[in-house]
Amino acid sequence: MRRNTYYALIAAAFGAGVPKLVLAHCPLCTAGAVAIGLGAYQLGVSSLSVGIALGAASLALGMWMAKLIRVQYFRGQRLAIAFLVFATTVAPVAPFLPGARGLYLAGIGQYGTTLVIPNVLIGAVLGGLLVLASPYASRSLTSLRSGRHVPFQGVLVVILLLFVSLVLVEVTT
Repeated sequence: MRRNTYYALIAAAFGAGVPKLVLAHCPLCTAGAVAIGLGAYQLGVSSLSVGIALGAASLALGMWMAKLIRVQYFRGQRLAIAFLVFATTVAPVAPFLPGARGLYLAGIGQYGTTLVIPNVLIGAVLGGLLVLASPYASRSLTSLRSGRHVPFQGVLVVILLLFVSLVLVEVTT
């Protein structure tokens, strides 16, 4: 087990030392996400909806990138890579889009504490959860249809879940 940890640290140090290979897409993706998010917000789409779409896209990208690394250095490596891509895509976008909600935490301190969470982050977490839930929804759809698949069922389920959630958010807010 020590040997695997040692190899994982060497791989992480090598990856951090070669930013042209590892992080070549990150600034461009983040700038593109900011531009698309601001454009959608200027067209009247709520920042919560922008967050849902951004979170779904960034988690799907992270899950795809995690599969590119074939050697698994530690347990949960794919999940860690997917979360890292998700966080590094969503976090830089949050300051550019307005809107936030307060979360009151009772019992902390003398009078409680209120955390202010940007709507984009709330939407991104919701979008990521929808992407994670889509394989289970696809499996249940297959079982409802007695083991038969619809062509492109996995893609259609993700798009349908995101479409329904975006319509619900836009209608209710």
